[in-house]
Amino acid sequence: MAATTFAQRRRRRIAALLAPGLTWITLVYIVPAALIVLYSLLSPKLGGGVVWELSSDAWNEVVSKGRRSEAGWGTLGSAAVRALAAAAVATLPLAACARWLRRSERGALAVAAAVGALVGVNHLASSYNNYAAIFARSVAWSVWATALCVGLALPLAVFISSRRSRITKNALLVAVMIPFWTSMLVRTFAIRFMLSNTGPLNSVIESLGFDRVVFLNTRFAVLLGLVYTALPFMVLPLYAAVERCDRTQMEAARDLGAQPPQVFWDVFVPLIRPGLTVGSIMVFVLSVSQYLVPTLLGGGKTNMIANMLDLQFGEAFNWPLGAAVATVFSLITILSLYFVVGRRDRAGLL
Repeated sequence: MAATTFAQRRRRRIAALLAPGLTWITLVYIVPAALIVLYSLLSPKLGGGVVWELSSDAWNEVVSKGRRSEAGWGTLGSAAVRALAAAAVATLPLAACARWLRRSERGALAVAAAVGALVGVNHLASSYNNYAAIFARSVAWSVWATALCVGLALPLAVFISSRRSRITKNALLVAVMIPFWTSMLVRTFAIRFMLSNTGPLNSVIESLGFDRVVFLNTRFAVLLGLVYTALPFMVLPLYAAVERCDRTQMEAARDLGAQPPQVFWDVFVPLIRPGLTVGSIMVFVLSVSQYLVPTLLGGGKTNMIANMLDLQFGEAFNWPLGAAVATVFSLITILSLYFVVGRRDRAGLL
C-alpha cells in the first residue's frame, strides 16, 4: 500500500513538473500547426482570411506544374547530363581518397551520386517555376550551404580549440559571435553593398584590369548570404565537440601506424559527430527558412519557401495556399530532422 501511494505521488509530481511545458508547447506549437493544416483545406476569402468550406484547390495548386514553367524534355535531359557529369567528376577524387584510406568505395560512390543529384535538382529548379521547384531549390541550396559551412567551420573550430591560452580562445569565440551583435538586416545589406556593381569587390576586379562582374540577383549571391548568416551556428557546436573529444584516442591511432587521413576519418570524425549533427541541423533549418537573403541578394529571381509564404499571406491574400505551403515546409523540416537525428537517438548531442 505504501509503495502504491509513493508511486502515485511520484506520478503527480512528474505531471505537475511537465504540465507548464506541455501546456506551452500545445498552445504555441500544436494548436497553430493544426490550424495551418485546417486552413489549407478551406477556400480563400477575398481580401484575406478563409471561407469555412472544404476545398482541395490549395493542394492542387501546390502539386500543379505551373503555367509559367519553361522546361521540357530538353531541360530534363540537360539536368540528367549535368547530374551524371558532376557525379563522374566527383567520383574520381572520392574513390582515390577512399582507396588511400583503405575504406569501402561504396561511401564515395554514394557521396558522388548525392553531388550529382544536387546539381541536377538545382538545374531543374532554375528552369521550372512552380511550387515543387521552389521547394527543391530551397532544400538543395540549404544542403549546399550546410556542406560549405562544415568545410569552413571545421578548420576554424580546430584552430580555436588548439589555442593554449584561454584568453585567446575566448577572444576568437567573441570574434565568431560579433555578427550576432548587429541586426541580420544590416548584415545582409552589408553583403549587398559588397557585391553591388559599384561595391568594393567590383572595384578591386576593375583595378586589376577585368570587367565588372554581376554578383547581385544571382544564385551565387544567395548561397554566399546563406553561408555567411549560418556559419557561426556551425562553428560553435563544432568547437564544443572538438573541445570534448578524447585526443588520447588519436594519439593511440598514430602510435599504431595510422596515417593522418585515417586518423581524421576513423577517429576524429566519429568523436565530433554530435557537433556535426547539431551544427548541420541548425544551419539547414536556418537556411531553408531564409527570407531576407533571397529577397535582398536574389532580387526576387531566386525565391525560396519563405518568400512564397510572404507572397501568399501578404500580397495574394490566399491563406489556404499559404497554409498548404507552410504545411509542406514543416513536413520537410520534420523529415530532415528525423533522417538526421531520429535514427541516431542513442548518440548524445552535445
